[in-house]
Amino acid sequence: MYAHAQRIGTRMYQCDATATAAEHGVRAWVLLDGIGDRPDIPTWVRHNARLLARVAAQTDSPEAAIAAVRATTDYDGHEDEWAAPSAVAIVGVRTEGGALRLAWCGDARAYWQPLDGALEQLTRDHNEAELLRAAGITDFPRKYRNSVTSSLRRHCGEIGTVRAHGRGRLVLCSDGVYSPFEDNNAELGSALADADPREAATSLVRRAIGFEANHKDNATAFVVDFT
Repeated sequence: MYAHAQRIGTRMYQCDATATAAEHGVRAWVLLDGIGDRPDIPTWVRHNARLLARVAAQTDSPEAAIAAVRATTDYDGHEDEWAAPSAVAIVGVRTEGGALRLAWCGDARAYWQPLDGALEQLTRDHNEAELLRAAGITDFPRKYRNSVTSSLRRHCGEIGTVRAHGRGRLVLCSDGVYSPFEDNNAELGSALADADPREAATSLVRRAIGFEANHKDNATAFVVDFT
């Protein structure tokens, strides 16, 4: 079972997108968080979310899917590559009865909650803030959290990989979901208790947008149950 939910926040455009695909017993789940807030980004992220899901299911490799989609991106008529649409991405694939494998670029996150277990973060953010933390610096301006070091642009940063085993719940989310929880010292897992995927995804984005803040990002959550 799986479901997703979205809220636009205070932005002009919904620049997050999700997609699923299935090929020969392989199921793929994708979440993209578009970089920026422009009218050309929503169409771009929806197209590439579907493409990522399809390639991931066909290749049975989330890492290969990200690399393949990176190779297809172009300037979309922009003279400067950095002015063209892009996004951070997280991709999960699983064969029936097999391990869940994930790959990501940027700061979209995956969490895993085993049956009767605590929620744990599987991914590590690809952004300047994470680099500072790794260097032992914990006090830095908020802007470093928003400066990603990896994305779907060609040759732009690392592709992270991780696995999860057994039965449980997978949560994919954009920073518009997890950042408000962290900013307000709230537990993300509290929105997931005793809920089916649709209720859980809806609860996550509703609570994320509900926190008091001057700026509210696009918030998207994708919840998948493996039972």
